[in-house]
Amino acid sequence: MKTKMLTLFLTLFILLGLTGCGSGKDLPMEVTLDGYTVVLGETTIQDIVDLGYEPHLERLPDVASDGDKYISFYYSLDRGAGDQFWVWVCVPWSGNSDISSETTLSLTEGIIKSVTFSKGSTEKISASYNGMDIQELSFEYAIDEWGAKENDKTTIKAYKADLKKGYLSMEAESTLDEELYELTVSLSQKQFDSMQ
Repeated sequence: MKTKMLTLFLTLFILLGLTGCGSGKDLPMEVTLDGYTVVLGETTIQDIVDLGYEPHLERLPDVASDGDKYISFYYSLDRGAGDQFWVWVCVPWSGNSDISSETTLSLTEGIIKSVTFSKGSTEKISASYNGMDIQELSFEYAIDEWGAKENDKTTIKAYKADLKKGYLSMEAESTLDEELYELTVSLSQKQFDSMQ
């Protein structure tokens, strides 16, 4: 009896380990931008600059903790009006409070961890997630196809889907117009670290 129980336990343990413990759908952690596949955790900001986009540093890291391997920088990338999106990029952190070298490095070698498309800012961009054009997404699609759940901690319409390797979030850009929304595709920090 003990042998059967041990065998059953080990089988269950292995199955849970292989499936990622069922912590969400296994959807791709990549987007398509003007025919180019941006793979989160691999594609660098330089790869996007090479497509003709101009980067603008929007935000420096707020907090870093001892033991962190990477720090994140927030950039907007654009080619003019109607042609803009945003990314969080990560670079190795030295552990020093002076992050000027990391800031310089982020502009070229920063690895994209998260990307955000705004419906109102992508009229001139061909952008899609998992085969669905950003301009054609809806909250109903996010609920039905991604299993997104409503975020009731905000006053705007917002939904989030936890995935095996990160998350998807979709939220209205304002309380006045739910037709304009933002889509964010983001790797978890654990998944990002495992890819480096």
